[in-house]
Order: sequence, then structure tokens, then C-alpha cells
Amino acid sequence: MRGVTKRIQAIKFALLSPDEIRRMSATKIITADTYDDDGFPIDMGLMDSHLGVIEPGLRCKTCGGKVDDCPGHFGHIDLAMPVIHVGYVKDIKKLLQATCRKCGRLLLTRQQAQEYMAEMEQVEELGGDVTEVGFVTKETAREAQKRQRCPHCGEEQGKVTLDKPTTFREDGHKLTPKEVRERLERIPNEDLRVLGMNPEVARPEWMVLTALLVPPVTVRPSITLESGDRSEDDLTHKLVDVLRINQRLRENRDAGAPQLIVEDLWELLQYHVTTYFDNQTSGIPPARHRSGRPLKTLVQRLKGKEGRFRSNLSGKRVNFSARTVISPDPILSINEVGVPVEAARELTVPVHVQAYNLDIVKQWVKRGPTPLGPLGEYAPGVNYVIRPDGRRIRVTEKNAEVVAEAVEIGYTVERQLVDGDIVLFNRQPSLHRMSMMAHEVRVMPHKTFRFNLAVCPPYNADFDGDEMNLHVLQSEEARAEARVLMRVQEHILSPRFGGPVIGGIHDHISGSFLLTHKESKFTREEVTFILTKIDMRDLPQPDIKKGGKEFWSGKALFSAILPKNLSMTFKSSIAPKGDIGL
Repeated sequence: MRGVTKRIQAIKFALLSPDEIRRMSATKIITADTYDDDGFPIDMGLMDSHLGVIEPGLRCKTCGGKVDDCPGHFGHIDLAMPVIHVGYVKDIKKLLQATCRKCGRLLLTRQQAQEYMAEMEQVEELGGDVTEVGFVTKETAREAQKRQRCPHCGEEQGKVTLDKPTTFREDGHKLTPKEVRERLERIPNEDLRVLGMNPEVARPEWMVLTALLVPPVTVRPSITLESGDRSEDDLTHKLVDVLRINQRLRENRDAGAPQLIVEDLWELLQYHVTTYFDNQTSGIPPARHRSGRPLKTLVQRLKGKEGRFRSNLSGKRVNFSARTVISPDPILSINEVGVPVEAARELTVPVHVQAYNLDIVKQWVKRGPTPLGPLGEYAPGVNYVIRPDGRRIRVTEKNAEVVAEAVEIGYTVERQLVDGDIVLFNRQPSLHRMSMMAHEVRVMPHKTFRFNLAVCPPYNADFDGDEMNLHVLQSEEARAEARVLMRVQEHILSPRFGGPVIGGIHDHISGSFLLTHKESKFTREEVTFILTKIDMRDLPQPDIKKGGKEFWSGKALFSAILPKNLSMTFKSSIAPKGDIGL
């Protein structure tokens, strides 16, 4: 393991100045071309080897590392004319409205500025966070925006408005990004501090870009199609547009082209830089591929459900799990879960081979990955055999016999699920501890997970298309913990209110009422069918004799499922006094 070269102590968020951008840049990008005729990256192009490498065998020209060693390096594009950073338009608007158009000073008297500064410092001393400091700075800006005349130089102030997404106007006159930048440059450091900015790391003119960072090639790799052609990443496509328009703008400006042409190209450069950052900016059409698909640029990579944070960084992907639609099954016990055969064949439990189980494990392996029982029913097979050195052998119908013979003590086999295996069952959103409980597997035909309706309330589940997750535990310790701590029976009482969260619902209640009605009676065939369904072997005594035939009342059937030593006293709002009959 390599030693720690630098230990991170803190992270500071700041704006990048043009000088910092150029300092951290490995190379200046001047051409929109990517690869030469031989397939090698072009120097000072968007896939320059100074920015990192994605091709096996090539070395990075900045750090000398190969694909696995080089993290990638930034480059930069020098923009021919300044452009507004679309992410900061609201901040720029606030600064333009709160400062003087001529001298750049904050539109507050010295005393007012000192009072707001003291208030902000007091909030910080009392441990206020960014939000609380933000309230003070917003109030400062609001107060400054009310002034029609500068208290420092006496200049009359115009009304600054923003035409979405990046066009500023003052009293109807359009402000170019260059003019905006010049005005922001005039704001003194002490006034910026009153507005909540730290001028050492965030000067406002840096919000108007004169240099654009180009991300490393590892962030936007090319892919090679089956035809042999290269397909570039969406970010690279966008940067190609920026470079081409930037070059045309520079050439036209230097050649003394008409102002109208220069302004059109400048607006086009602003459009490409804006859509490079955010291709869903309101007020402008999104940049698209030739196919019509909108490009996925920086903001789209980060935000939303499919973005970097929620999908990649916060998202969880695990092995030994299954997910499918859920269905009710009143025949299952509350601690069972019905698992489809297809899922049971894929999910496995590791079994360590010891002297006591060597013979039976060999039989499992010999049966192959898809064995059937004597009546064609599901029987567990083995998917993988893992040798002591860690090598995994996939078991197939062809090699099952050979692999079975090779199995010895010290091997591990991955056995398919069988009835009784302990698994975790979960329904999202997981809002309380009963959202994830341990169930025992019952392998069943068809393709949905099934469980008893009494377990719906803790999961907040219904059967209108809900899906649930099943996780197969991979160690004895985990299985023991799940059996002791996570079984459904351990969570009947809710920790929230102390009452039962698992119990009879819907048809359990109405069915019990109809079953125990005094008019209900059942034949021997009906009774044996009902009791067999709930795995009861003992037939209770018939309690109705009519016309020389024996019948069972619903109450006798209900009594059969109650424990023999049960003693209860309760009031009924339905049955007449003394007519419970259990």
C-alpha cells in the first residue's frame, strides 16, 4: 500500500479564477479535432494525451501513467470574448442591482454597511450556519437595491433586469458580458464581504468566464462501435461546438468584421457554453444530436434520480438479491415468503464442505444446476463450486459429474434456495424497522413473491403492482442474527405505539365472522380439505348430528386452530351473552 502523500483536513468551495484555471490546466485546447488518421490523439485537441488516456498501451503525457494509474487531468480553452456562467446569473443580477453602475460601491451608506457586517459577524460567532448568514446577506442586498442614487458618487441608478437565461439589460439597454465583467471588477473587496462573499476565493468577475475548463478524457471517454468508427461523448460534442464557434469569433473579431456578425457569433458562443453546463436551461432550445436526442451535459449528469448523486453515489446495488411483484397468499405462514422457482435457481447460499456433509454435497453437485424431484417438483442444485484457493467453477449439466468428484473438505458450494432458508424481505421506502424482516423461503411456481396478508401493515404493502426486495444471507452469523432479531414474530408489537402492527385484516375478519356464524356447518370432506390446507392432521370431533349424519360447526373448526391451553376473557359486540361457543 502506498503512503499517504497528502492528508485532507478540510474542503473549501470557491470560484475558480482564470489564472487558477490556467495553472491547473495540463494543456491549452485550440483545435476541435480529436484523433489523427492513425487513431492517435491530436496534441492540443480535445482528446490530447496530456488530459489522460483511455486507450490500453498509451501513457499519459502529464503524469506518465497508463489507463489504470492516471486519474485524468484538466485542460482549458481561452475564450475569445467573455461569456456569462449560467449557474451564477442570479448572483450576478443581485450584485448588479446592489452596486453602483459607475463607482462599483455597495448602494448603502458606510454606517449601514457596518451595521449589516456586525450583524453577520454576530450570527457567525453564535454558530450560525450558511443559511442563517444567507438571511442577513439577502436582507443587505434587498436594502441596497432600493436606492435610486449612489450614496458615494451620487450617480443615478438604472433598473437592471434579466432576460432568461443570460441576457442582462439596464433601462432597456443590453449589457454585454464584457460590460457586466467590468462592472463586477469595480466592486471593492470590503463591500463583497458585506454581501457574504469572500473576495480571496470568490471575486464576482470570475462568474463571467474568460477561460473554460475542459474535463479529463476519463470523464468523457470515446467508444468504438462495431463498425470500427469512434463515437464521442456528449460533453466532447459540446466542447467541439464551443471550440469551433470560439475560433470563428476570434478570427472575425481580429479581421475587423462588422459588429453585427461579431455579436451573433458571441451570442452563439454564449449559447454553446450555456448548454455545455446545462442543456435544460429555460428560454433556449436544447442542443441535440443529429438523431434529435438532447445532449446530456454537466448538470444532467449530476441532478435527478438518474444523476451521479442519487444513482451512483447514494444508490445501492448488491449481489444475492431479487426483486419482483408481490401477491397475497393466505395459506402461507406469517413468517414465510413464496419465492418463484426462477429466483430460487439463481440465488444461492454458501455451504462449507465438512466431513459430515461431504457425501450429500457431492450428490447436490452431481444433480447439476436444474435438478427435479421424483414427481417433477423443484429440487435444489448447485451453481458454483469454490476451491480453497478462491477459484470459482460454474456447474453445468455437462461438467456436474466431474466437478462433484473433485469436491473435497475445505471447498464451498453455492447451493440454490430450499424451503426453510432464512432471507430478508424489504419494501421501499424503508421508513421503520419493520420495513425489513426475516422470512423463511417457500419455493413456489409462478413469478411473484407471495406472503400472508397479515404482514401487509408493517410493510405498508398492497397488491396493485407493488414490488419488494429479497436478500439472501451469506453467513451463519447473519442467519443466526436474522432468526433471533428479525423474524416477523419478533415485530408483532410496534415500537411506535406498543400495539400490534401484524394481525387479522380484511377477509381474515369477515371470513372468521362467517365461519363462526351459528348457521354454518361442514361435511367431513369440507373439514378435511380446510384443515389440510393449513397443515393440520388432527380431525376434531363432530358437534352437529342431523338426519343420521355428522357435521362440524364453524366454531368447532375455529376452535381446532386455537392452542389447547388458551384462556381468554373478552366482550363481544356481536354474539348474544354467553353464546361464544368456542
